[in-house]
Amino acid sequence: MNILRRVEMLEAAVGRTNEGDCYKVVILKEGESYEEGIGREGLTDWPFDRILAICFESAEDS
Repeated sequence: MNILRRVEMLEAAVGRTNEGDCYKVVILKEGESYEEGIGREGLTDWPFDRILAICFESAEDS
C-alpha cells in the first residue's frame, strides 16, 4: 500500500462524525507552515485540536 492510499484512508477515518466530533486533514506543501496550510484550506475557524497536519519529507532532507 502506498503512502497516498494510507493518507486517503486516514482522511476517510477521521472525517467520519461520532457525536459531532470530526477532524480535518491538511497536507502541507513544501516550506509551508502549519498556519499557512490551515489558512489555505480555509480552516481558520476550525478548532485547532481537530486538525491533523501532514508534512512529507524525504530522507535526504532530514
